[in-house]
Amino acid sequence: MKNVFATVLALALVAGVPTHLKAAPQGASVEPMTAKQVRTAEANAKTKADHFRLASYYRSKAQQGQAKLADAEVQLKNWSWMEGRSKVPNAYTSSKSLVDQYRAEVDKYSQLAAGHEKIAQSLAS
Repeated sequence: MKNVFATVLALALVAGVPTHLKAAPQGASVEPMTAKQVRTAEANAKTKADHFRLASYYRSKAQQGQAKLADAEVQLKNWSWMEGRSKVPNAYTSSKSLVDQYRAEVDKYSQLAAGHEKIAQSLAS
């Protein structure tokens, strides 16, 4: 019983460690980039590392958008009984708009990340 408790406690502690405290690959930037830093990095990206850093940023933005999308899809499902209602806006149409917005955001950031990864792979070390 003590071993099970210790294992569960250890897993809870490891899972609760904020992502910025977890180990990062060598050479990877741990600090999140600001919008201004991203614009500057986009304008000045020349090396493989620059493009991988931007790809990593866009991947994280896509993952954040994916989480928002999942929540919005649950909300849309909860309000689906209002789909045929004529009163607009209603909770269903608002939820549908959020789902569409988040889906477009995920697609945009995924494409940007893929583009930077492709550029980085094409560059010589």
